[in-house]
Amino acid sequence: MRIHKKRIRNVDRVLTDFKEDENVVIILDDVEHHRDKLIKIGFSDSLSLGEKILPSIIGAVSEYNANGIYEKMKELPKEVFYIHRTVDIKDWHGNYHSVSQSVPYKRYQQKFLESPSQELSILLNNDNNKIIVSDEIKFNNENKSLIKHTINLFLELFGECIIVDDELFSRQKTPIKRVKWNILPKGEMPWSKLKEPLIELLDKTSIENKNDSLKRFEYINGFSPDFVATGNGGFNDYVVFGFTDRKLYVLENSNAGNATYIFSSDWEVLSQLSKAEILSESLQEYRLIHKRNWRRVIGDILVKNKN
Repeated sequence: MRIHKKRIRNVDRVLTDFKEDENVVIILDDVEHHRDKLIKIGFSDSLSLGEKILPSIIGAVSEYNANGIYEKMKELPKEVFYIHRTVDIKDWHGNYHSVSQSVPYKRYQQKFLESPSQELSILLNNDNNKIIVSDEIKFNNENKSLIKHTINLFLELFGECIIVDDELFSRQKTPIKRVKWNILPKGEMPWSKLKEPLIELLDKTSIENKNDSLKRFEYINGFSPDFVATGNGGFNDYVVFGFTDRKLYVLENSNAGNATYIFSSDWEVLSQLSKAEILSESLQEYRLIHKRNWRRVIGDILVKNKN
């Protein structure tokens, strides 16, 4: 499952595909996009395989990760705490003297929470691409707070992360919906299986850089579409990712330099029209050219419209 937000509060909502005592790993898959951030938190300029670091402090989560934190125990009575300060007092003769004072005030009792000290490593994923990974964490009640912390650490550092199993596969399931189009195989389709029919699709076309196309498909698939299909006619180079709950239907072109079309309704009808018909009537909700900011823009659209 891919997460794009500042932080999570309920870890159970993002671990619904994992069973108790299974291992969970948090990863970042877009290493080059986050190169500057990775160097800032301690990785070398070369981002070499095998590097492992304790991330530098850039915010509250990474500070807790490195140094620990004092937690207020609001269920207990407050305690008296003294602040020591030095003040200048004028005597009867007009002379000033420095006097030390202890000023009492009440505060919540505190306990110190040791730092989780979660480290990040550079490894290769199943497609031989560099990724940033956490250590494996066993999913159980005892470790829920650690998993939550690790996810929030990634979100503070990078603004995104993916939850995968110990074989680095996402548990996200994408059923394929049958429409009046070319149909991908039916059934539950995590990315590790979904990419197989998409590779076959790319093999039938004259795509110069198939890896770039697959990365765009994988990125959109990371936002949990509820169906995927391929098209005919004027859109025979497109793959449809349907987000029914968000009322968004993303038509992604397999050729770099083309456009991504996003419809908000009637996608089955609109997607079978020619591009000229779509553009002349402005029937699309969004049209995104494959430029350098494509990933950020489409990510913002899909996150903004999430219920």
